[in-house]
Amino acid sequence: MATATNEIDEIRRKMAWIRRELREDVLGVVESAEAVTDWRHYIRDYPWATVALAVAVGYVVVPRRQRTVRPAEVARAVAAEIQPTVQAAAPEPQKKGRGLIGAGIGLLAPIVLRVAQNYATQYVSNWVAQQQEQMAAHMMAGATGPREGRPGMGMGRPGGTSQAQGGMR
Repeated sequence: MATATNEIDEIRRKMAWIRRELREDVLGVVESAEAVTDWRHYIRDYPWATVALAVAVGYVVVPRRQRTVRPAEVARAVAAEIQPTVQAAAPEPQKKGRGLIGAGIGLLAPIVLRVAQNYATQYVSNWVAQQQEQMAAHMMAGATGPREGRPGMGMGRPGGTSQAQGGMR
């Protein structure tokens, strides 16, 4: 019986060591992932490369200016080639101003859009916080509730420990 107890204790020690090593490995992976995704790191360490990348992205993203040809311009060019002596001088239509109401809408639209965006962001943030609180309360209620199954076995871990009870020590 003494060897069975020693073997069980040895297995528990090995499992505790493996959990500790696993936790350290996961923390290392999380830290390296945070370092890779930190854009400030790249700007600080490689400023010229980031400027070059920003210029390249801007060049690719911004569309090229396309020259649009209006039918009136085509007609004038054709008329100039066919009859060089006759000049087709069609008066260009005057552009209508936006007016006072159009200018007011043009000034207020970005402000209204920003307010709506801030409201939506705040609403979603509050909703996510409520969902997290409800999930935490649900998990706490589940962790303190009665366990089902065989005595001494909880949540599929040896020795009846669960992560909510401190299984990762």
